[in-house]
Amino acid sequence: MERTGAVRRFFGLPGARGVAGALAELALWWVAGTLSWLATASTVTLPEAATAGAAALAGAVLARAARLAMGFTAALRGAWFRWVALVPAAAVADTLRLARWLPGPQTQDLGEKPMPAGDSPAATGWRAGAMVALSATPGSVVFDSDPRQHRVQVHTLVEGWPRLDDQVAAESRRES
Repeated sequence: MERTGAVRRFFGLPGARGVAGALAELALWWVAGTLSWLATASTVTLPEAATAGAAALAGAVLARAARLAMGFTAALRGAWFRWVALVPAAAVADTLRLARWLPGPQTQDLGEKPMPAGDSPAATGWRAGAMVALSATPGSVVFDSDPRQHRVQVHTLVEGWPRLDDQVAAESRRES
């Protein structure tokens, strides 16, 4: 019985009581991956949708395995829903602001944003969600995370409304 448990944990397989949670997580990753793929497709055809679904299914399995291997919990937080709602507006606004980069180099900023510190599963999950949000638009990307210093470093090309980076930092200060 112990060998089965070790194999189950190695592959990230749930116990008898965790099957529903594992399936829900896989479904969430699969839907998110499929929608992300289809949102970037120029035309949505049946072959495109089938490819998106298949690739997202593989991605869902890998995402769950990676989450388990990194040992963090990604419990849904209210702040994450606010960030998700801001990402499309921020992406469009950043894309329009990046048009000024076409004639030549412009200013850029290497800044720091506060994040919860520590190696606890909750703090690690919070930082992961925050880094995804901060890197989800074309105007910024997280390039370093230091949990001991309570910060992430962000490379920002453009700034402005809706200030997703400030929203994430403000929620992170409250979480710390």
